[in-house]
Amino acid sequence: MVSSITHAIRGRDLLKQKGFKASIQKTPGGLDTAGCGYSIFVDKNIDSAQKIVSAAGIKILGIAKRQ
Repeated sequence: MVSSITHAIRGRDLLKQKGFKASIQKTPGGLDTAGCGYSIFVDKNIDSAQKIVSAAGIKILGIAKRQ
C-alpha cells in the first residue's frame, strides 16, 4: 500500500523494469485507511519488491498478503 497513485505508478514501473510482474490494484477493503486506496501487487518475491520500491524513496504504508 502506498500514499498516492503517483507512487503506485512509479513503483509498478520500477518493478517491471527489474523483471517483476507488477500491477496496480485497489487496496483490499478495510485496509485503505492509511493511503490513497491503491497498492502495487506482485505475485511473488514480495520482500525483494519491497526493498526495491523503498530504495527508490517510495514509502510503503503497509503490506497485505493473500492467503
